[in-house]
Formats: sequence, C-alpha cells, structure tokens
Amino acid sequence: MRVCHWNVARKGSGPVGTAKYEEMLFREMSNSSNIILTQIKRNKKGVRGSMPLSWFFRYRHGDERIVHATFQTVAPAALIHRPEKLVVTVHDLAPLIYTSEVRDFSLRLQWSLTPRALRAADQIIAISQFTKNEITRILDIPESKIRVVHQGVDHELYQPCPKEQARERLGLDEGTLYILIVSSGLEHKRVGKVKPIIECVREEYPEAKILKAGYGEKLSGEHINNTGWISEEDMPYLYSAADVYLHPSEYEGFGLPVLEAMACGTPVVARDVASIPEIIGDTADLVPHDASVQTFADRIVKQMQRNQPLPELIDRSHEFSWKKTGVETKEVYKSVME
Repeated sequence: MRVCHWNVARKGSGPVGTAKYEEMLFREMSNSSNIILTQIKRNKKGVRGSMPLSWFFRYRHGDERIVHATFQTVAPAALIHRPEKLVVTVHDLAPLIYTSEVRDFSLRLQWSLTPRALRAADQIIAISQFTKNEITRILDIPESKIRVVHQGVDHELYQPCPKEQARERLGLDEGTLYILIVSSGLEHKRVGKVKPIIECVREEYPEAKILKAGYGEKLSGEHINNTGWISEEDMPYLYSAADVYLHPSEYEGFGLPVLEAMACGTPVVARDVASIPEIIGDTADLVPHDASVQTFADRIVKQMQRNQPLPELIDRSHEFSWKKTGVETKEVYKSVME
C-alpha cells in the first residue's frame, strides 16, 4: 500500500503541536511492513511556504493510492491535485467557532475551502470523539465517514522524574510552588484567566508562581516565569518540575499537553469541557465550564498538597500511545481501499 502524507508542518520545524502528531504518526507508520510511505512538508519559509501556494506547488502525489492530509487546512489541496483516495485528520474546528482568531486573508481562504474538502474526503480521522461530534454538528458530515483515532504520548520520553532533579536541570527554585501552563494565546485557550488565578492562589501560597511555556509566546505580569524555548527532551522535566498543570482552555480538539502532564504524574486542573473529560477520564476532579477564578484557585491549592506523582494519571495516560495511533490509522487506510 503506497501512502503519501501531506503535512501542515514546514521543513525543519520542531515537534510542537500538530507537527508532533505528524512526525510521530510518520514514525509509527514507517515501521509497517506493508506500507510504503512518503511525506511532503511546506517550504521552510517565504511566500511559497504559505498554505494557499503550498496547495498548488507542494502537495502533489505520484503513484500513491492514498493521500493523507494530516491537518484539516491541507485538505483543499486535494481539490486541485485529486488523489485516488483522500484521508483527512481533523484536529479541531475552533476557527469556525472563534472567528476572531481568523485574522488574515490566508486563514480566511483556508477555512472557507476546508469544509468543502472535508466533504469530498473518503474518510475523516477525528482526534477525539468531541472533534467527531463537532464535525457532524457544524459541517453535517455523516458519522459513518468519521473515525476517532486519538493522539498518543511517547512513554519512553514522558515519565516522572524527581522534582528536585527536574528543577535543577531547568534552573528553577527549589522552594517555589510552580503552576505550569503550556499554551498559545488564542482566544479559546483563555490564558487571560491565569493572572487572576495566581493572585488568588498566592493568598494561601505566597511563594506560588506561574511557569508559562509554549508557542514562543510570553505572559507578562508579576509572579510569572516565562520559560522561553523548551526542547522536547526537556519537556518531561518541565512537567515534573511543576506542582500543578493548569489548563484553562474552553475548547480543545484533544489537549496533548494535558496527556503529557498526566504521563509525568503531574496533577491537572482543567475545565470539564470539550475533549478534556475524554482524555482524563475519572482520574481528576475537573472544574465546571463556567467556574469562577476562585474555583480554579481552590482546585489548584488542593492539588498542591500532593507531593508525589499521581499513579492514576500515569496509568490513564498509558491508554494512549503513538503506536496505537499508528495501528488505528492503518485500519483507516485499509477501510478506504475496500
């Protein structure tokens, strides 16, 4: 079976966000004895690396019978270079709900054509049941056309390490209580909640601080430590160094940082919304969608009283793996060829 992956990531990009999914999926699928796999990424930089031009000049295929667009806005390329079979991974539909996040012409063009491309796909992979429900609700695509294949976590890399060792490696204070967030600043991530939350927490724990990582974006204000770039190798140390992982987002297609924190045994405080309950299961007491700042702070204070990695979170995280993602994706490929 010959398959071509059309990736949203640029050449040379690090394994962050969707790029991590693309690289780990390619790695797992490459180990399959009966799949010949190729991979196409966008140009590293410049105008020709833009998504609309990449539809024309990058995303092509040869004799591959299946093209897999591994991100939803790559899919419109199939309207130009029509593959025999098209599989598309949909991570979320946030820009169709939070339209203020679509700020430039390129993104508006991408999202104007993406629904049409998804309807033309032979099979859609949703990274969570929540995302599948959103696809049927917003785009009216039949459930029978959508297969849920969860993302995974690399358990050889993401596992607990002693907090003292983690903090020493990252140059963090031993006596400070750290609340970690790994997030972009997009509207639906609700990072604006972080500052009032830390102020409430500090009423009980004056030594508490926020550790902010992710997407090269900084969070300004008192009691906030912006980590700067953290390599993939050091991310497990970052999770292990934290006393609590905070995830204030109100809309997630999957929530990979939540899963990575769980794999490191770090207590999680997150909203009971979107895909988060699907990932966490019954291993954490989630915060209601409309929870107040004080409620968030109270849950964080409660979790800060735990000094050891939580085995129930680690056990739950082992239900998700990139190997499983690869196996289930391969089953999707087989189904479209039947």
